[in-house]
Amino acid sequence: MSVSLPKRDLPKGKAEDQMKLTRISRLRSIALLVTCSITGALFLVTPSTAASTATPKILKLLWSDEFNGKKGVLPSSKSWSYDIGNGYGWGNAELEYYTNKSANVSTDGKGNLVISANRIADAQGNALPNVAGAEQILNFCWECQFTSAKIKTSNKLGFLYGRLEARMKVAPGEGTWPAFWLLGADLLDGNPWPECGEIDIVETRGVEPGMTSAALHGPGFGKGAGVGGTYQSSTPLSDAYHVYAIEWKKNQIDFYLDDHLITSETPASFAPGRWVFNHEFFLILNLAMGGEFAGEIDPAILKTQLLVDYIRFYSVNGTGKLIKH
Repeated sequence: MSVSLPKRDLPKGKAEDQMKLTRISRLRSIALLVTCSITGALFLVTPSTAASTATPKILKLLWSDEFNGKKGVLPSSKSWSYDIGNGYGWGNAELEYYTNKSANVSTDGKGNLVISANRIADAQGNALPNVAGAEQILNFCWECQFTSAKIKTSNKLGFLYGRLEARMKVAPGEGTWPAFWLLGADLLDGNPWPECGEIDIVETRGVEPGMTSAALHGPGFGKGAGVGGTYQSSTPLSDAYHVYAIEWKKNQIDFYLDDHLITSETPASFAPGRWVFNHEFFLILNLAMGGEFAGEIDPAILKTQLLVDYIRFYSVNGTGKLIKH
């Protein structure tokens, strides 16, 4: 299907801050902001109208990262750690080397976290001149054409049910593969992938600039497309900020792009595979380059960036839990 999406590239500042808290709109109604003076908790209430019998949806903010640090600051170590190393060897033939350097992942001083993929070598594996550290990386990662970053909340924060969303401007260019996703926390205890479960809130590929993919992976649906759906915009997603989200409860996960439901998945849609999504997961955010999903990289790309305005986690009508480790 092909649907035009609303442009959401708003100027930074007080006007945007006000709009952030009204951007979640279910059933195309207007969200009302309610602040509880006793607990200080933030709630978003979506009311029924006279013409609707829908049950009001109450969202309580449990955690967020607004990325309001000064320019060049790494993401908070209270929430985030890093995967470091050769993305090619992790199963998808990606062509980036992940670092924990501010050149690859840091706040921009304007309210964004920026993950930058920076070219270090051409397609033939020749190091670019005057790129510090390129030769050292290529000595043990000859496939790597870029440095980039992959951050995760494992052993720091876990999520169970609720609404998890990010407002992002995805990276442009053929061969880009930004992703906002989760893995089952039992992976850390030895339960292998895909038995632990994987929830891909969003993956985009620059060769199809208007397409967003949402999917589940688990037993019976490991490698390949998984179970989910895609959504097609008439304009490139990298042109504007969009909100990518899931609303997750026992035996159901709904995937959203802005106000649009992409797909709703349940154990029935996952058959004959087993549903393994009723337990704690941790969050991952990364910018891959090339690989089995993204394909060939445009050789003209020297740098491309994923901009993340915020990540927020809510309970929905009382369902949703943040687990702190």
